[in-house]
Parts: sequence; C-alpha cells; structure tokens
Amino acid sequence: MLKLFLTIVLPIVILLLLSGDDRLGPIPALLLSLAFPTGYAIRELAWSRTVDTVALVGMVSTLLTGVIGVFEFDSSLFAVKEAAVPILFAALIVISQHTRYPIVRLLFDQSIRRDQVEVAIASRRATSGMDRLMTRTAWLWAGTMVVSGILRFALAVLVVTSAPGTPEFNHELGLMNLLRIPPVTMAMMIGTIAYLVRSTASITGLPPAEVFRGGGRLAAIFNRG
Repeated sequence: MLKLFLTIVLPIVILLLLSGDDRLGPIPALLLSLAFPTGYAIRELAWSRTVDTVALVGMVSTLLTGVIGVFEFDSSLFAVKEAAVPILFAALIVISQHTRYPIVRLLFDQSIRRDQVEVAIASRRATSGMDRLMTRTAWLWAGTMVVSGILRFALAVLVVTSAPGTPEFNHELGLMNLLRIPPVTMAMMIGTIAYLVRSTASITGLPPAEVFRGGGRLAAIFNRG
C-alpha cells in the first residue's frame, strides 16, 4: 500500500494539483513528483543489497522523464521513452538467458517457493525440464514487455501532446500515469505467472499450493485454473 501511494498516487496528485504557475510551477512540481518513486526505488535497492533489475529499469524510466521535462525536449521523445524502456527490458530478458544470471530468475524467485521446488527437482532429476520451462517463461515475459511498450507508446502519443516545462505537460503526464497499466498487459503478466506455477507443479509433482509463494488460498486458484 505504501509503495502504491508513493510511486503512483502521490506523484499524480502533485502533477495535477501543484503544476500551476500560481503554485509550485511545472518544473518544481515535476521534479517533486519524480522524487518519490525514485527515492522509493533507491531505498528498495539499498535495503535488498542486490541489483533488482525491475526496480532499476523503473528508476531509469523515471529519471528519463525528468530529463525530458527539465530540459524541455520535444514531447514525442516521451512516447519513444515509454516504448523503449519495456522493449529494451524484453531484450535484456532474452539476452540474459545466455548468461549465468537470467533475469527470469527474478520472476521465479518472487513467485515460487524455491527451496521446496529445488528439492523436488533434484529428487525427480527434472533439471532439464525446469530449464526448458524457464526459457519458455522468459519468452512469455519478454512478449508481455513488448506488448506493454507498444501500448504505452500509443497511449503517450494520444495523451501527452503539450510541450515539456508547461503545466499542461504535467497534467497530461499525470493522466498518463492514471492510464499507464493497461488491463491487457496485466492479464498477460498474471497468465505468465500462472503458467510458471502450473508447469512447475507438473514438473515437480507438487500441488500448486506448495509451489506458489503467494500461499495456499491463491495457489488454489491456479489449481482450479
């Protein structure tokens, strides 16, 4: 709840209510709105003491928005940025599959009870099957990011049309934030996690309730799926 308030709700309120020349002004309001999600991302990275790629990508996207607004670049660059960040992340997901540190492991660790699953995989000698599953999941995740980039580009082109450095740009940016998470990509991401949970359960022989990190009640939804 705190993350939602600091990274989405509060920045939108600042952009919509404090961007006028009779209040903070467009540039100070923009910088203040970006300070909260950036600060939260830095805090999360510092506390976890690991490189959280998702948080890092989000922070870079936020900083690029600040650069476009402060230096008053053409607003079309904002649409390009909105598309480029998730699509580049999709490319990183695919490329990392050929390294020792595949990014898809982040999704695995956040969704799956790793200790129980790894014991079951070892006992059933199912390492190769799990590797294939991770590759398919990586491609599904990357595909979701590409769709997200395309939708975000289209949304930015339609919504953010005013020149950066103006109250109108900030208002449009606030509206963009309200509409930023399309139901289509949310459904695709949920489907990717559901696929990972169900397939892991099939490979390990464990019920989804013992595989899914979200707990037995939520795992039962995947089991009935």
